[in-house]
Amino acid sequence: MMVLSTVLRIKRTLNAAEIDEIILDVEARKALAVEHRRRAEWRKSELEAASFRAECEPLDAAARATF
Repeated sequence: MMVLSTVLRIKRTLNAAEIDEIILDVEARKALAVEHRRRAEWRKSELEAASFRAECEPLDAAARATF
């Protein structure tokens, strides 16, 4: 709504197509932000998994050496 009101204040008038375009643009930006956040969380999970795996490898090697 803020984007719509800002554009309306600047242009003074908007037709239905322009309003639809503004709404679509805002929705697309929101979806893109959600996707960026999801990918950042996935990268963080991958890094944490790799770190955990690296911590476990010496334990696995030590366990194999005792057999």
